[in-house]
Amino acid sequence: MPLMLFHQTGSSGRCYERFIAEMGTDRIAIAVDTPGFGASDPLPFAPSIADFAAVMGELIDHLGLPEVDVIGDHTGSKTALEIGLQRPKQVRRVVMNAAAIMDDADIKRLSSQDHAIHNVSSDGEHIMTRWRSMVKHLGAHSLTLGEMEFIEGLRPGPFTWHGHNASFPYPVAEKLPQLTQPVLVLRAKDDLWGPTGRSPQFIRNGKVVELPEYGREMFQMRHRELAVVVRDFLDRPWQA
Repeated sequence: MPLMLFHQTGSSGRCYERFIAEMGTDRIAIAVDTPGFGASDPLPFAPSIADFAAVMGELIDHLGLPEVDVIGDHTGSKTALEIGLQRPKQVRRVVMNAAAIMDDADIKRLSSQDHAIHNVSSDGEHIMTRWRSMVKHLGAHSLTLGEMEFIEGLRPGPFTWHGHNASFPYPVAEKLPQLTQPVLVLRAKDDLWGPTGRSPQFIRNGKVVELPEYGREMFQMRHRELAVVVRDFLDRPWQA
């Protein structure tokens, strides 16, 4: 079954390079650049998650894929959820790294982080803030990979805000129970650990796998172990 992967805000499909190499040993694995990120052109308006999902659905049709599994990371997880709702007959299974049920305090905290990174300053402090955030999430042991993520995060320029602008208001608590396909939620120890911990009660047909020893680096540094978890969910017969 082909697998399509949607990245987080401030990144691109390159964040999945090692993971798709692992998953691609026994299936087609495609990491897509969200419109306005990576090498994709931006949409001519500030998109919603529904808009991102619609574009990805058009891509699936363009590639001639009658059925796919999807996986998303943070903002990409919401795109994966939404495309599952938009195309229930075409999307077979959904994997979400973080199913964040966010309250006002969570949104305020994350918006404050966004402001510090995306509010362009003449002295370039926003760039250093982004770099320090990258090092914090990925750790000093993976600075080379952190540099790649850092560069990809700068590429969207004035369109970077489109990602979280679409993501923050997306009602995961409302949408998740509507999903009829099997869903796997990965709960890693990152900045959405707490909000994702609220998700089990909203899952109609699926499960949460807690990965407290994994963080933001997992698709790059723990790609083999993570592929075992994801492949097990995608390939085994599912029983609710």
